[in-house]
Amino acid sequence: MENLNTNTQPETTIPRIKTLPRMLPLKKVVHHTGLSSTTIYDMLDKRSKRYDPTFPTQVKLSKGRVAWVESEIAEWLESKIAARVH
Repeated sequence: MENLNTNTQPETTIPRIKTLPRMLPLKKVVHHTGLSSTTIYDMLDKRSKRYDPTFPTQVKLSKGRVAWVESEIAEWLESKIAARVH
């Protein structure tokens, strides 16, 4: 039986371009969440009454510089919206 595929070019795969995560500095996290920087750091402190283990932890980018992954902040906010009582 004859091969009906007339395409003689070899199959090529297109390499996927990895999307870089978007990082948010504290100022942007404050803006998006409506929380103060003090509250955010309290939510990360296990010794604090405000400690929230669900709040995303920051990523240390360099000495003295941290940021949060934007998608993690968005997911945290979405979970808060979904958990609200109507």
